[in-house]
Amino acid sequence: MTSTEIYTTSAVDSDPPPRTRSKTSLFCPDCGHESTVTGDWTTEATENSLQLRCPNCDTVVQQR
Repeated sequence: MTSTEIYTTSAVDSDPPPRTRSKTSLFCPDCGHESTVTGDWTTEATENSLQLRCPNCDTVVQQR
């Protein structure tokens, strides 16, 4: 005969972790820099688009 252990969880254990980042954050895929869309990204406007570049490594993180 075997025994079965029963574990219970409280509501606190199953709650999602608190939100620490804004939904409007962008991340640089190369160096991991993080900032809001209106944060410290370098902007470069052309006739047809706007590029947001990482201030640390100059990688394009978004093009609109």
